[in-house]
Amino acid sequence: MPWLEMHELDAGVPTVQLQSSQEQSTETTSQTLGKAFHGQLGFIGFTTAVRLPRHVHIGSPSSEGKRSLVTERILVLNGVALVELNGEVYVIPDGALVTIGPGVPHTWTACPAGVLLPDGYRSTGRFLMVYQYAEQTAFFPTDCTETLASAEQYVEYKGDLDAIRFPQLSADEVISKGKLVYGKEVLVLAKRRGDTTG
Repeated sequence: MPWLEMHELDAGVPTVQLQSSQEQSTETTSQTLGKAFHGQLGFIGFTTAVRLPRHVHIGSPSSEGKRSLVTERILVLNGVALVELNGEVYVIPDGALVTIGPGVPHTWTACPAGVLLPDGYRSTGRFLMVYQYAEQTAFFPTDCTETLASAEQYVEYKGDLDAIRFPQLSADEVISKGKLVYGKEVLVLAKRRGDTTG
């Protein structure tokens, strides 16, 4: 994705293999060192031209060769974001922390200019995100909108990534299709630009 500029601040803490030294056992165990979220940490600047393909995150294979679905956290800074979760569009204001559960197909873009939030802030078509993964992961594109129960359910998407990118929406389309996540509430955006109703 040549149009996406990711700024990685931390490559993440790898899982290390530890060998048990007990007399009766030579069991190998995996242990993760460091903080609870030990995957990559970085930031991405979004405009409405940066529209990610729908994807999930899957971790590296364990010593048994099994892979797990990965939780992601996104902190929205300095703007208003759009996220699609399981095919539903949500408007996310600045300062919000979004935790995307393991296996949830999702995609991001900036909210187009002109959507008025309850606090009087109007979207500008840009936002900055800080991302962190629960463990080291990669990008796995999908055309699925249903939550995966396991990594084994993932079917590799081999088509044109443009077909699964976040659609380019106008402010009016965001108002008619999106839900506003505001504090601990999910609000329906009013039909008239600039107004919201609970």
